[in-house]
Order: sequence, then C-alpha cells, then structure tokens
Amino acid sequence: MKHMLAILMGIMIITMTACGNEAESESKEANAEEPETEEQAEEKAKEIEGFIQSLNMEANVETSGDTAEFQLSLENTSDEPVTLGFTSSQEYEIQVTNTEGESVYTFSADKMFTQEMVSKDLAAGESLTAEETWTGIEEPGDYEATVTYLVNTINEQPLEAEPFQVTKSFTIESVEQEIDSKQEEKEAPAEESEEETPLEADQEKETNEEAKTEEKTVSAAEDGFRNIEVSGKDGTYTVTGEALVSKGSFTYQVEDGHHLLIEPETMKVGNDSEWAPFTLELSIPREDLPDFGTVTLTLTAKSEGTEDETSKNIALEEISQSELETETETTKREVKVEGEAFRNVTVAGENGTYTIAGEARVHEGSFNYTVEDGHFVLVEPTSLQVAEGAPAWSSFQIEIDISKEDLPDYGSLTLTVFEESAEDGSPEHVNHLLLQKFN
Repeated sequence: MKHMLAILMGIMIITMTACGNEAESESKEANAEEPETEEQAEEKAKEIEGFIQSLNMEANVETSGDTAEFQLSLENTSDEPVTLGFTSSQEYEIQVTNTEGESVYTFSADKMFTQEMVSKDLAAGESLTAEETWTGIEEPGDYEATVTYLVNTINEQPLEAEPFQVTKSFTIESVEQEIDSKQEEKEAPAEESEEETPLEADQEKETNEEAKTEEKTVSAAEDGFRNIEVSGKDGTYTVTGEALVSKGSFTYQVEDGHHLLIEPETMKVGNDSEWAPFTLELSIPREDLPDFGTVTLTLTAKSEGTEDETSKNIALEEISQSELETETETTKREVKVEGEAFRNVTVAGENGTYTIAGEARVHEGSFNYTVEDGHFVLVEPTSLQVAEGAPAWSSFQIEIDISKEDLPDYGSLTLTVFEESAEDGSPEHVNHLLLQKFN
C-alpha cells in the first residue's frame, strides 16, 4: 500500500512540473511576440542613422582616350568596428548614362555573382576599396556615372534604402580633341609672347575661312612630321606632309579605337638629314568602317640611336551613328542594351506610365524585370513569358504603371531586365534601362 501511495505521489509531482514548464514556455513566447514600441523603433532608427553617418563614401573617375577608370571607397570613420551585409557577392554597382539619360555601361551586366548573404567586417579607420575600368568607349561626349555600394545591413540592422551612392560627371574626348588640346599646350607660350595687330587678325580670319574645304591641315608641329593635310571620306583618304625621320623611313597604321583597319606598313621618304615630302593613299572597305567613332592614322618614327619612338595620331574622319528613325510618338526612344539576350528595345511614356518594347532571346522563353529609383523598389521582380526560348528571338512588351505619389522628386527611374541562370538561378544578361529622370 505504501509503495502504491509513493508511485501516485511521483506521478502527481511530474505532472505539476510539466505544467509549470509549459506555462513558462508560453509566457516567453507571448513576451517574444510583443510588438516593437514606437520608442524602440525610434531608438533603432537613430542607431542605424549613426551607423550610416560613420561611413564615408568617395568615388572618382579618370579618363584617358577611350577608357574611364572608376575608383571607389567606403571608409569606417568611427572608433568602433562595423559589419556590412550584402545580399550577394556583388558589393557595388556602377551605371553610366549619356546626355540623353540612356544607360551605356553597367558594371554587373556581363558578370555573375553568388546569390547568398555576404558580410564584411570594417575595423575603425578601415576602408572597402575597388577599381573598375570601362574600355572601348565608342562615342566621345559627356557622361554621368552613378556609383553605389550595395550595403543591405549594418551590424545586422537592415537598411531600407541605398544611402551609399555618389554621382560623378566626366567627359570622353575625341582623338581630334585630344590632339588639339596637346597642340594648344605646346603652342601656348609662343602665343602669349606675340600680340596680333588688328590687320593681322583680319588676315588670319580670312585665311581660316578659305581653309574650310575638304582638305584640312592637321598639324604644323615639327616633331618628326609637319604640314600634314588630309582629304577624302568614307574610307578613301589622301594624306600629305613632310617627314624628318631616322633612316629616312617611318611606319603608319589606321585603327578606329577597337580594330586595326590597316596593318602597320613602312614608308620611305629619302634621307634623315632634311625634311622630305610624302603622300599616303589610304583605302578602307566601307563594310570595315565603324558605325560611329574616329578613324585614326598613326605615324611612328624611331629616334636615331635609341629605342624611343615619336608617334603622331591624325584623325582621318569622325563617323557619327546614323540618326534613329523618327517615331510617330515623340516620347518613344530607342535605348542601348548590352549582352546577347535583348535587342531593339524602345521606351515610351512619362510620369509613371511607360511602355517598353523589344526582342528577347532568353532561356526557356522567360525573363524578369523590376523598377526602382535608386532607393526604393517601385515594381517588384516580375516574370514575363515570351513566345519562344533561345536561340530564337521573340518580341515582348512591358506595361508599367506607377502611382504619381510613389515617383521620386528627383533621381532616375530605372527598369532592370534580366534572365535567371539555368545553372544556379543567379541574374545574368542584366540591363538597366532609364525610364525617366526627375529633377
């Protein structure tokens, strides 16, 4: 009987203990589900703002010929270490637009990144730095680069926008502009020491007016070549001038900034003790000429007794891209796309309502698009199915409708189109297309 009583007492104690633990667990869960108070939310917002203020971003663009080099850095200026979180292995983005607001270069367009959370620890005073180069810029002119560090969290606190973004303007000069600039630098001291009389100025003006013919003098500087004149167009050119070069010979070639149109050839001009005239007859097939860019002749001569070379670049012709076909709808414009998945893309519309049309060659006949303003996603990633998959090209049309109150007061509204990799689902053939700029 005593044994039975002991057993019953044990069962009661176990039951009571289990009930107590269950009640305690439920209490903890209830406390965990308590909503964040307004005061807590404000404190967290101040903390995040402090993190943002402690990080200093800088970006710079240097240009040379048809190349732009981007330098960017993000420095922890605080006395405490911080941990930066990224949604993928891509830490930054560089996007370049031309004067018409069209996207002409996107750093990530031809690259792949692992789609997993990545974190970077920055000690006090430490910086994230990077350098990227955009080469083969085909069209001289003014550009605007938007550089963004894609930080998603700071010390595991999420960011709602992209606060680390810098915009820089830069200019790519044509070959002819570069030559003129260098020539102006060389001739500047001489010009300062000479004062023209009104009569001389009038005579020079008349001479300049007479020179406006198909034949033009390129340079008169005596650095191995002088009195260079060019005539002709559309691939057929005549170049005349005088040369004073070692061993009475020099080499010449023609290129368009990307391709060699005439291989290096040697030209004999007599002896190396006096100036000798020369004439070059150049012929390039029309189909080999660039759609746009500068056809450039390079003259090269070796210095006597050394391996040093003297080179002179001479612009034969600057070819402009043919004007786009006029559209019946004035707001419709063609935008440039990079890669092999999209082509013939046009954008029409304004103030939140846009129509994007084009052709796509994508895996399994589908791709994705999204719209953002540099800070907020206005159209979530959406999948679009076209008629056929790659390798066939299929037409597509995207209708975008964004409420006016959601549009930015300033900045750029950008549509991003991309397809997902068949191997791992990561974005590829990414293109950023400008929909509208807001001032």
